[in-house]
This record gives sequence, structure tokens and C-alpha cells, in this order.
Amino acid sequence: MTNLIQKTIITLLVLLSTCSVFTYAHDISNEISAKNVKQYTEQFIVGGQPTEADLTALVHNGIKTVINLRGKGEFSEFSEKEKVEALGMNYISIPVNGAAGVNKENLALFTAAIQNKNKTFVHCASGNRVGAMFALDAYYNDHANIEEAVIIGKKSGLTGLESKVRKLMSDH
Repeated sequence: MTNLIQKTIITLLVLLSTCSVFTYAHDISNEISAKNVKQYTEQFIVGGQPTEADLTALVHNGIKTVINLRGKGEFSEFSEKEKVEALGMNYISIPVNGAAGVNKENLALFTAAIQNKNKTFVHCASGNRVGAMFALDAYYNDHANIEEAVIIGKKSGLTGLESKVRKLMSDH
């Protein structure tokens, strides 16, 4: 009898741990229409410019903070800040104006912004600047080597800015 109880308890524990793995792995990127959206980590979803419907889907999926890396005047279809705040999320704008905006000053702002423990959506127009900033953060703050940082950058959206990111890291 004791053996049957032990087997039942073990089976229940395995089932519960399996359920928690599926909960952890919930990827909402397929619910978002913005370019190149992906679940980068449990905390961060990354990608391109969200629509108003995307922002609503993000808040319904537990996103608490939106970090916008687009430069001033780069997007004018709606007031993203107003929409985000109306939905009850935190809005952080760090204007990373093209390749020139991928720099140590903006990295300091980015690093401070991602220190929150909230589920966060980080975006620019396509996700390229997002990946650049995550790569630089990994290199300068998490002490990843250049290759490791570039891999992190690519996983979070880095494409065309790779040479700029590599130059900033190698000049360090």
C-alpha cells in the first residue's frame, strides 16, 4: 500500500512540474503582429513597432513595461506613450536614433530600464536596435566576451548593426 501511495505522489509531482514548465514556456509572440517579435527570455519580449492591438494583447498577457527605442519623430500613427499608459503599463522611451544612437550613453539608460523585474516588451522599428542594446549590455555589464554578446544580440534581434556593435566592444 505504501508503495502505491509513493508512486501516486511521484506521478502527481511529475505532472505538476510538467504543467509549470508549459506555463513558463508560454510564448505570446504569435499573438503580436509587430515585425520580428519573439520571446527573448521569460521577462523580455522583443521586436518591432507594436500596433494598438498588439499593446492590448501585451497587457492581457502580463506585460507591465514597454521600452521604446525609436527616435523622436520616427513614429506618428498614434501616441504610443498615451496608449501604453492608458492600458496601465509603464512606458520608457530611450531614443536610439539609428546607428549613431547605439552608444554608451544610451546603453546606460537601457541598462537602467531593463533592471525592472516586470515582464517587458522592448522594441524599435524592427528589433535591430533592441538586439544591439542587449548585446552591449551583455558585454559591458554581464562581462560576456564579444562573441557571446553578439550571440545574445542576435537572439534578441540584432541584424544590420552587428558591425557597429562589434566596433564599440572592440574599442573598449
